[in-house]
Amino acid sequence: MTSVYLASPVYSMIDGSKGSMTNRMECAKEHAKNNFVCATKLSLAGAGATVLAYTKPNFAVKIAKFIGQNAGKLAAKLGGKGLAAKILKNPTKFGAAGIVAAGALWALNTICKHTYKSGQIDQKYTDAARIESQTKNVVLA
Repeated sequence: MTSVYLASPVYSMIDGSKGSMTNRMECAKEHAKNNFVCATKLSLAGAGATVLAYTKPNFAVKIAKFIGQNAGKLAAKLGGKGLAAKILKNPTKFGAAGIVAAGALWALNTICKHTYKSGQIDQKYTDAARIESQTKNVVLA
């Protein structure tokens, strides 16, 4: 995953569809920021969960219940069927597996948001490059 975080800004710099060097630099900057935010969220959440589970197991159970209450909305979207929906409705009932599943679903959601935003950034700068190339061909009278 780290290679993706390093590669996307570099690729933005050599991608010919991004137009001018200024446009490419802005695209690389936004990719780097998006990558940093996602990596930081995942790293801090993982470290925090590990420390919390080790030092305060009772508090970790309370957090799992809170996650379970909010994750119940996702379970409703799944139609309330299947093991994933049951775990989401009450993660503490399933013990450690429920807590891990709730954390894994949060991490997956974070990664999906990162990927979606990455696509938006690429599209924004590809569109800007197209507009830039069209305006270069306009002769002002």
